[in-house]
Amino acid sequence: MQRLAVLGSVVLVGLGICGPAGAYGWPVKPFGKMHALRGAFDDPRYHLGSEGAISAFHFGVDIAVRDGTAVYAVAPGYVRRRAADVTVRRPASGRVFGYWHIRPVVRTGQHVRVHQLLGHVLPGWGHVHFAESVRGEYRNPLRRGALTPFRDRTAPTVASVTMLFGDGSVVDTNRVSGVVDVESEIYDTPPIAPRRPWQVARLTPAIVWWRLERSGAAVTDWTVAIDFHFALMPAGMYGWLYAPGTYQNKANRPGRYLFWLAHSLDTSTLPNGRYTLDVLAADTRWNLGSGALGFTVANASSSPAVVIAPGMQTPTRKPI
Repeated sequence: MQRLAVLGSVVLVGLGICGPAGAYGWPVKPFGKMHALRGAFDDPRYHLGSEGAISAFHFGVDIAVRDGTAVYAVAPGYVRRRAADVTVRRPASGRVFGYWHIRPVVRTGQHVRVHQLLGHVLPGWGHVHFAESVRGEYRNPLRRGALTPFRDRTAPTVASVTMLFGDGSVVDTNRVSGVVDVESEIYDTPPIAPRRPWQVARLTPAIVWWRLERSGAAVTDWTVAIDFHFALMPAGMYGWLYAPGTYQNKANRPGRYLFWLAHSLDTSTLPNGRYTLDVLAADTRWNLGSGALGFTVANASSSPAVVIAPGMQTPTRKPI
């Protein structure tokens, strides 16, 4: 715990806050109470056949409710209705809220007020997919100052950290040389467990960092590998961020989230010796989980000692 506190304080130094979101309540009753989630923003999604055939980042959050649950507008605006979803737009702000997997009771062009009934969750879905966009860009509803109330005290879990060669074979960490990739399995636990059969659902973390250290001293700066806390990732980055073997939550089966921490890490630039690769993961409420991988660099010829520039250990980028 002491090590985690130290690592966390280093990463959080100098971090700044994103602009105000304009808080809103939940789209299901009671509006002022948290509800269970079974899917997170930017988590992995598949749209054809076997997993990975066509993959995408999830552009909202899945609020777990019973089929038939009434769904309401979190903000006033003008409706666009389709067969199984409703979007409500506020033209002046460019802000749009979307409600998917519902049977609408409103019509296109209608103006609705806050908390006006929009429709009911369709049979077989067991959730409402809720999304927010601003001028065409999707935003994470769980970021601070958005969907309210949202309290989370569960820290993400760094389940594994693995070094791989380019062909996917696992590197012997007792003797590392040349260029390697680094992947990590990381997940968060929902603050409220969804009902069965989604009680084992896992959520993706909001931000992941990594760094190298040797004998307790930083060799590299903290590097942001994943940043899901605010905006939807471009579709073309899916294979760059998610490693093979990743899959989403299913009924009675938790999702598995494998992230690429580093691509083509060249250990030939490091002097031979023992190192630690530190990993930190945070959710949108700054609960921190950590993990580490110890490894020994054993190149045929050792590089000269790495000199750490002053201030290198303190990140200047604030993701939240």
